[in-house]
Amino acid sequence: MRCFLLVFTAFFALSCGGSAGNAPEMNAGDGGFSGEAADECEERPVSYQKPSTPGKTVFSEIKKYSRNSDCVPLPEAENGELALGEGCFSGCLKVGKKLKISGKGAENTMIVCNDTESAAVVEVLPDAGLVIEDVSLSGSVRCIYAEKGSRTEIRKSVLSHCAKGGINICPDESGCRADLVVSDSFIGDIDEAPSGISYGISFGNGRLDISGSEISGVNSFGIAVWGESGEKNSVNIEDSRISGVYGGLRSYEGHGFYAENSASVTIKNSSVSDTAASFILVSSESGEMDLKLVDFTAENILETGEEQGGIVLDGNVSACLERVLVENSRGNALFSRGARLYAEDLSVKSVFSDGLCANGFALQLVDGSESFIKRLSVVSAEKAGILLDGICSADIEDFEIISTRSDSCTYEFGVGAAVQDGASVIMRNGLFSDNRESGILAIDAAVLLENVEIRDTRPRSCTETGNCLFAPDAAFGHGISLYSSSKLQFGSVTLFNNNNGLNIAASEVAGFGSKSIFFGKNSSAVNAWDIDDLGMLDENLSNSSFCGNGSVFTSDSQPVREGL
Repeated sequence: MRCFLLVFTAFFALSCGGSAGNAPEMNAGDGGFSGEAADECEERPVSYQKPSTPGKTVFSEIKKYSRNSDCVPLPEAENGELALGEGCFSGCLKVGKKLKISGKGAENTMIVCNDTESAAVVEVLPDAGLVIEDVSLSGSVRCIYAEKGSRTEIRKSVLSHCAKGGINICPDESGCRADLVVSDSFIGDIDEAPSGISYGISFGNGRLDISGSEISGVNSFGIAVWGESGEKNSVNIEDSRISGVYGGLRSYEGHGFYAENSASVTIKNSSVSDTAASFILVSSESGEMDLKLVDFTAENILETGEEQGGIVLDGNVSACLERVLVENSRGNALFSRGARLYAEDLSVKSVFSDGLCANGFALQLVDGSESFIKRLSVVSAEKAGILLDGICSADIEDFEIISTRSDSCTYEFGVGAAVQDGASVIMRNGLFSDNRESGILAIDAAVLLENVEIRDTRPRSCTETGNCLFAPDAAFGHGISLYSSSKLQFGSVTLFNNNNGLNIAASEVAGFGSKSIFFGKNSSAVNAWDIDDLGMLDENLSNSSFCGNGSVFTSDSQPVREGL
């Protein structure tokens, strides 16, 4: 292979019409190299590890009551127990101490409460205890309402076609400290209240455990944990799924799982799908919020005309993600503002702009966020695979960012990673491929790359349709674009088959380690202008190699982005 290692001063001299004593013979017809050398340029693919994806959760079928027989009055409980046979029973229950309600299976035993003066089908008073097993609940009021200090346990039961809520634990959250345990049960198909609210579980404060259960068919939220400063909630969800949260017109609607203030949340081997606003939204400005997602799948944000986002970490949040898949999200797949994120094996597929035609990022990391990610895959995001904005940082190892699309409203961008306004990113062992405008776009930001390949970057979609508003005559399609006092540190980097491999204005590059960039088959290897110290640029690229580029160095001024 006849690719050449050049001293940068040599091609500076040649590009300006001077001489270069030991430079290889240049041929203007093929961009400075012989045809044979250009034909023999070989790809230098990087090696990286792809993330593992979570397996699909297997759920046992939860059978539901479907008979159309008349209901008979509820019998009286005896010695704290209410054992029911098959059939439909009408009445509303109030638990003052302890009560166990059992039936012959949720498909065979139903309790219906149509007294709208009642708080719920079953109301649990302060410090009382309730166990429900093998029963269905329904009615014109909430299914279950429990107050402070209570303990409620739901087993193998169905709570559906109630009004407003499936389970409401402490509507006045302060001092609640209640327990709720739900296992092998279904909560859903909740009728909206006159206010439009319907939800699966509204949990005030205390301990919440859910396993083997499904929440589906609500307007506002699948689960909301309100929390209280100074009282940390404990939430554990395993082998469960939340789906069909169809609201989204108001801020408290359309969330699969919502938690605020102080809580410790673990969600394992579970999924959230078909929600209108977010899969998960956790926020805290006071006490710390801890979130752990393990073998978790989030799929399909519904189309609405509102702001949307996938997994949202907002404020004083510490999040740990292990084997997480986000697919068909809107707005973002993952948003982090001021949060601390550690992730291993994170996969994102197909992200779209939200209902306001905004965002469209696989990962949006902003304003004080700190992120550490090992094994990341982003395929087919819209506008940018990763956006870092403001004083924030990310350290990403073993990654691929592939096929980012221009946004569907203006047909602009499509960047692999955008780093701007004081942000910094370290990226090791990874691939940018088939993105648009720039593989990496840095604006007043810092980027460190080691063992990274950036290839096949294409122009924005609007250049194909001829309706670009920003710089309509600029092709873009660059491997790396550095603007406005940005800094690139590089070890081993490959820039292959882009427009400009490295497009740099009013910025600097600095090598470390091998200090090597391989420029292969770019239209121009380096395009640089408004550079304070060309000698420093020369020195830092002196160990790089060039093969089959249309030109080695140009100095064409181009339009400068001001940010996404």
